[in-house]
Amino acid sequence: MGWLKSGRFLRRLAPIAGLALVVAVIYNATTVDRVPPSFQIKLSETAPDGRLALTLTSIDVVFSKEVRHDTAESAFSITPFVAGSKHWQGNILIFTPSEKLPLSATFKIHIAAGVQDLVGNSQGDTGDMTFTTVGAPIVKSVSPDNQAESVAVNTTIRITFERLMDTQKVLASLSIEPDVPYTSTWNGPVLTITPNHPLSFSTTYSVKIGDQAVDTDGTRLAPYMTTFKTIEMGLRVSALIPAPNVAGVSVRTPIAVFFDGPIDPSSVSGAIHLTPPVSGTTNVVTLPDDREASVSPSASTSPSPTASSAASNANRVLVFTPDQPLAAHTTYAVAMSPSVRRTDGQATSEQSWTFTTGEPPVNALNQIVFLSDRGGVANVWLMNPDGSNQRQVTAELVPVSGFDVSGDGNTIAYGAGGVVKRMGIGGDNLQTLTANGSFEYAPAFIPDGTALVVGRRDSRGADQGYWRIPLVSGADQKQVVPSGAPGLGSVALGGEGLTGTAGEPAWAPRAAFSADGTSMLVVLGSDNTVELVDMTGARQPVKLSLAGNSRPVWDLIDNAFYVAATPDQGLIWSYWRVSVSGATIRIGPAAGDLTTSLDGRMAFTVLAADGSTHLAFTASAANGNVGLLTNDPTWSEFSPSFSPDGSTIVFGRFGAASPTASAGIWIIRPDGTELTNLAIDGAYPRWLP
Repeated sequence: MGWLKSGRFLRRLAPIAGLALVVAVIYNATTVDRVPPSFQIKLSETAPDGRLALTLTSIDVVFSKEVRHDTAESAFSITPFVAGSKHWQGNILIFTPSEKLPLSATFKIHIAAGVQDLVGNSQGDTGDMTFTTVGAPIVKSVSPDNQAESVAVNTTIRITFERLMDTQKVLASLSIEPDVPYTSTWNGPVLTITPNHPLSFSTTYSVKIGDQAVDTDGTRLAPYMTTFKTIEMGLRVSALIPAPNVAGVSVRTPIAVFFDGPIDPSSVSGAIHLTPPVSGTTNVVTLPDDREASVSPSASTSPSPTASSAASNANRVLVFTPDQPLAAHTTYAVAMSPSVRRTDGQATSEQSWTFTTGEPPVNALNQIVFLSDRGGVANVWLMNPDGSNQRQVTAELVPVSGFDVSGDGNTIAYGAGGVVKRMGIGGDNLQTLTANGSFEYAPAFIPDGTALVVGRRDSRGADQGYWRIPLVSGADQKQVVPSGAPGLGSVALGGEGLTGTAGEPAWAPRAAFSADGTSMLVVLGSDNTVELVDMTGARQPVKLSLAGNSRPVWDLIDNAFYVAATPDQGLIWSYWRVSVSGATIRIGPAAGDLTTSLDGRMAFTVLAADGSTHLAFTASAANGNVGLLTNDPTWSEFSPSFSPDGSTIVFGRFGAASPTASAGIWIIRPDGTELTNLAIDGAYPRWLP
């Protein structure tokens, strides 16, 4: 014990104690945590630019170490207040708002002092972060630019949004007008639209995105639209014949493409192909054009020719002519390659369309014949009495302006472009009757079908009157009326030839014959004068003091002609009885378009006070007792024709507000019942015997 109390022991103990103290200090420094936690505030969802928060963002507070959850959650606050939930992922405090944050709103996240780690070290500093939510999604840019001009037809469309979008909802609400089949791809916020085929030339396209499009947060995009116009085409297509998707086309139809400029013939070889395959020839043609001639001073100028020359329309039509008639009831696909060029070398676009053929008629008896432009240009069509089996008879590339069918229903004669042709009703044995250097119109069969009467003008447009053309020999043509032929300009007839007024065009056959064919009553095409003609030549034609507007009729019961006409330049319109001697009697009111049945009944149109025309009926042509069959002022009726048994009347209609557009072909009973629509288009129907 003395030794322990000695100075020697104490001197030796001091270093040991010091060493122990150092060891204790080092141990305390290395094993006891005295560092308070630090933190970083982050957003889980931001826009691509990183500056704005998406509305479904959560707030992450990342601590440098594990902390006591209660102290951290107490230190967390958001201003303005937002309800939400807090949960932990390791040392990350995640605050998830209960609802989407409002658009374009600013929030402040605050972490107060006092967050403690697990050993009690307390964070003394505070921390803040301010952020703003995005607004509604917008289109950042588009290519081609909005309202861009002269855009290439092989362009792609790129729409760049300023954030990521719900790709499915964007595509579901996207539309292109005119409709364009396309494929779409996404690269982040960039949508690329690639049309499956080149766009049309000189066409304005609209790309629309509806309000169903949303971003990935579900926030709606305001309705968006951009437009652009494709480059002008050097050679543009103006019409296709047969028209796309038409049915009932003649098996003898040519396939034609009309252009707005002259075609280089060397560029058309093999340009048109049909599927199923059809052999044929392809040519560039100039169509008949009777709108202009060197009119002599004595030539009639009514109706007036339009200011267009055949030269300006030369070589503008590409025609494929099949070597053989097409198959009946068959759909053909037509493809024209873009190899066709203008004479100056400018190109056209490729074309493709389909049409379906009908069945050639064997006979037209008890059928309804009419004009329709559904195939692309006005031609003669035929249908059953109930409107079924509508099929094309003529296959012209210029409008048929008038036609007549022989009494046996086997032969049709028609005028188109100033040329009169005749053929079998099924399209066989086509024969052009008009000689070069002449214009002919208004073909009408004489009762026995052995000859036609046509109006004729020469190459200068001079009036040559009306001629009888034998159909057996073709020789011995005879002038039966010295003047009064229709004027030039029939190819200018639009649509189905409706002129907007009662009656028939001047180029239609407006003649009737007595039962024995010895007398003809004709409404002249030049000035609408009604003229009685002795077809035997024993007497000179007699011009009556009447002006008509449509085809007269011969009444078998009364043995007399009837015609709708006016004696006073249109002040009063009536239907008149005209005897073979030329005596005239006014019977009753009529605006035009007469028809008689075999038993002497008559149907015709009358003029209403509002200017519309309506169908009327009388049980006897000679007694004038008239009853209206239609009276709806919305419509005007025209061109009535009795069925062979007289039980039904077929007629045409047009809207009172659109008198040059057909409202279809209809039938009705003479007592005004069973009004039925047979066709949605068509004009000048006639029910054949």
